[in-house]
Amino acid sequence: MTLLNTLVMADAPKSLVEQLQAQRVQLETQIQDLETQLMRSKEGYLKVLGALEFAAIQDQQANSQEEAPAEESSAPE
Repeated sequence: MTLLNTLVMADAPKSLVEQLQAQRVQLETQIQDLETQLMRSKEGYLKVLGALEFAAIQDQQANSQEEAPAEESSAPE
């Protein structure tokens, strides 16, 4: 084995380590971005659930108000 072959082989693991470290950083960033996206999606989901609950309450109140005058008009005097 020549000195050149030894140097090339020594550089290969460093290059591999550098590639793996770059990949690790890239994946860390990707995970952070996805966690942020997931939190935003969860917030949006909870807002939609709240809006649906609010709409159901309004519908229920509107129905009870419509029924109340009907009951008053049908009550005997």
